[in-house]
Amino acid sequence: MKKSIGIAVLIAAAIAIWIWSDTWSSAEDGTELASLPTNAAAESAKAEKLDVLVEVRTLVAESRMRRIELRGRTEASRWVDIRAETGARVVTINARKGAKVRGGDVIVELSMEDREAKLAEAITTVRQRQIEYDASQRLSERGYRAQNKLAEAAALLDKALAYQAQIELDIDNTKIRAPFDGVLELRHVEIGDFVQRNMIVARVVDQDPFLVVGQISEVDVAFLKVGDAGVATLASGDLVEGRLRFIATTADPKTRTFRVEMEVANRSGTLRDGLTAEIKIEVDQSMAHHVSSAILTLDDEGQLGVRGVDAGNRVKFYAVEIIDDTGDGVWLSGLPDRVDVISVGQEFVRDGDLVRTKRAEEAAS
Repeated sequence: MKKSIGIAVLIAAAIAIWIWSDTWSSAEDGTELASLPTNAAAESAKAEKLDVLVEVRTLVAESRMRRIELRGRTEASRWVDIRAETGARVVTINARKGAKVRGGDVIVELSMEDREAKLAEAITTVRQRQIEYDASQRLSERGYRAQNKLAEAAALLDKALAYQAQIELDIDNTKIRAPFDGVLELRHVEIGDFVQRNMIVARVVDQDPFLVVGQISEVDVAFLKVGDAGVATLASGDLVEGRLRFIATTADPKTRTFRVEMEVANRSGTLRDGLTAEIKIEVDQSMAHHVSSAILTLDDEGQLGVRGVDAGNRVKFYAVEIIDDTGDGVWLSGLPDRVDVISVGQEFVRDGDLVRTKRAEEAAS
């Protein structure tokens, strides 16, 4: 009995010591229940933290021409590989590679061989068939010759005339001519070479007008139309002006872009095929804002825009589209005509935050 009472006393003493030590530890840490902030105090602290000072600038929309820019290259408007239309040996070359030629100029002459003799024979045959036909016609008119004989004489005359025309065309084909004004870009034969029918003899490139071609995205192609004016900046820095003459109706299956051709004058012949070019095309007039590209930002969904403040000094995100990029900033569409945008501090706030504002003009002064 005495032993049970002693155990109970020991347990009670241990509990008392544990309670006393826990209370002492809490007092040392200073964690008192009364010291925890109330809900109202927490909200106040949160509001004070969000009351960030930002610099704002008022923007007013201006009328601005929308431009579409694309990379491209120069290209000859047309060129042709001239093929021989008869076979013979080259006897004369009248134009060197790189020379300017006019439509109809003889570039290469081929040997006549026996063509003149064939032509003389064909002319004699035509004369004979003409005499035979005339005689048959007179006899037929007098009733001494049947109509089928007259028709046979007429057929023989027509055949002789056709053969003469064929020989004359073959003789004309011995002179290989330029099809239009241009430059003799390539010549594949020399004197003494034997040319066969359908063999490529030379290439002529038309130099005026010239083309600047590029590929435009499926987003921007709807803004273009044939006849729109454009300017191309070449790699050399030279500017050439022209107008769109062709916009593809079918997209490239690999890039989903559309071919665009701008025709430019090249009377001096300075443009060459394959030069790199930056094409700018003005498509329409719209209201836009000019801003520094430094204030552009992205929202949580990755959409391009700027942050501004409304009348209640709350942050608002505006989605925008860049319509032109200049050396001193960018022109944007998508903003209200008059808007206050955050020029400094936009990276520290989010949509809907309450902020304190300071005018950029005041900060500058």
